[in-house]
Amino acid sequence: MYKIIIPAILAIFTLWILLQISLELSIVKKIMNYFIVFIIFFLLIKMVKEKQQ
Repeated sequence: MYKIIIPAILAIFTLWILLQISLELSIVKKIMNYFIVFIIFFLLIKMVKEKQQ
């Protein structure tokens, strides 16, 4: 189940940040972007741990 969900969430969050860059919105001023980066980092660590097991 996590093999599909985690990469999908990572892709959505990455596209959200790229959309903000392309629209020239301020990435640094929005608190939600820090939350998204934290979630991406957490999910990447979780994905790596699952692959090692």
